[in-house]
Amino acid sequence: MKVKWIAIGALAIVILFVGAFTGTLHYYTGLLADRDSEIASLNTQIANQNKEIADLNSQIAQEPNFTSPRIMTQLGVTEIGGSSPYAYGTYWRLFIQGSAVNVGNTTAYNAGLKVIAYSGTGQLEINMTVPLVNGYNYGTDAAIVSSIEYDIGPTQLGNLTAGQYAIIDLDIYHEGVVTNWTVTPVWTDTP
Repeated sequence: MKVKWIAIGALAIVILFVGAFTGTLHYYTGLLADRDSEIASLNTQIANQNKEIADLNSQIAQEPNFTSPRIMTQLGVTEIGGSSPYAYGTYWRLFIQGSAVNVGNTTAYNAGLKVIAYSGTGQLEINMTVPLVNGYNYGTDAAIVSSIEYDIGPTQLGNLTAGQYAIIDLDIYHEGVVTNWTVTPVWTDTP
């Protein structure tokens, strides 16, 4: 009878050890899978950043002396809400202020700012190219433009000669609220 109890006790201990081992194995297998997933994600980020570096190095290699036109900007962009003293309705406006300079050695033709802005829900609110100008307003559609009726800026893009800079101070009036945007300088190498 004593041997039977020893066998049952030994079996219970073996079952406990197997259960503990299985539980530990299961826990660390899941932990390793999570870490492997994290490593894969980080490797993807590294690959993307290496591609960006290669693209930038390629650009540098192609134009080491900026022989073509190249516009560089330093801009502040802010979404301003409510009624404006310049608008007859309640419009929001994307306020863009700063400067742009052509650091290339030739003229940048048709120079402007490509402005893309989205609402918090991802709806496109602004998609327009405006000239590099100081002190003008723009509307995203004809109804807003006719309502503003104040200092509507030129619509034709201008030129920046080598070394020339432009002071930028403009508003783009629109309906709705934008939460993210990109403002990118654009130009052509020929007229």
